[in-house]
Amino acid sequence: QRQMCIRDRLLPVLLGIMLILTFTACGSDDKEPGPLLNELKEAEFYQGELTTGMVGDTMKNSFFEWKVNSVKTETELNGKSAGEGKKYVVANISVKNTTKETFVTGNYDFIGYMEASEDGHLDTADSFYDDMYPDETELAAGKTLTGDIVFIVDEDVDEIVMDYMEFYGDESIGNTNWVDLKL
Repeated sequence: QRQMCIRDRLLPVLLGIMLILTFTACGSDDKEPGPLLNELKEAEFYQGELTTGMVGDTMKNSFFEWKVNSVKTETELNGKSAGEGKKYVVANISVKNTTKETFVTGNYDFIGYMEASEDGHLDTADSFYDDMYPDETELAAGKTLTGDIVFIVDEDVDEIVMDYMEFYGDESIGNTNWVDLKL
């Protein structure tokens, strides 16, 4: 009788510990690149030096420091539907001008990749609510701008890679930053 009582008490505790360890293990892959990022690297869909990161990592280039603060998916935003079989990917970003000059920036500076092919890129959605990163604005030296970058994807897409590539005034291309967005 006494052994049964200890086992009955111990079993729920062990199951609880296993459940906690399982959720901890599942969450730990948030910092591991997904298969799409690796496919894009192998296909060499970038210019210059490639820097990759995950949500929360600060990316740096000649003009800005930027990071994706968070990512979520929605089927409707600000009363606007993504469409049948589609969803919005909402990446909240912060961009800091690290130069001594004012630069024009906008959501067009970013694109997404949903597959490693010429047809696999995504343009950002034009701004349609106040918290979105603007279509175009001036960002003064040392200032930071935060807002949502929005993409529209098929509802079964579970990873996209967000891209920022340096473009210079003389039309040359610099380096590339990629952030892996797991949905």
